[in-house]
Amino acid sequence: MATEITEGGQATMDAVERMRDQERPLDERFTDDFTDHDPADGQPEGGGGIAWFWETFGESFGDVDRTVLETIVTPTKFVTISDLSGTHTGEFMGHAPTGKRFTVRNVQVIGYRDGKACDRWGSTDVLGILQQLGLV
Repeated sequence: MATEITEGGQATMDAVERMRDQERPLDERFTDDFTDHDPADGQPEGGGGIAWFWETFGESFGDVDRTVLETIVTPTKFVTISDLSGTHTGEFMGHAPTGKRFTVRNVQVIGYRDGKACDRWGSTDVLGILQQLGLV
């Protein structure tokens, strides 16, 4: 895994760790105007929507694994590229579990302001997941 932290990026890395800490209140992790530019269907608005998504995804794929390939951190952005994999053990997008495994590319870009996440863009190869599970 390659990680590049630009000058001033360590504060963003610290904010990433705070954002991931589920024990902290949402208002300590996300700005009031947090925007997810690529929300999943049914995802609640605000910072709590990210937690909802990963909880729901974890219910569909009991052994989710992320292999980080590269991370770039600036004073205002956290960018990570990873391979995401898991075994289909629960309902996913209306499909019953297949027991099949998938591996796809996942890219996340999270913006930070004043030590909190303020927006997110993300891309996961959902079509690739569905193809590998034999659902399309």
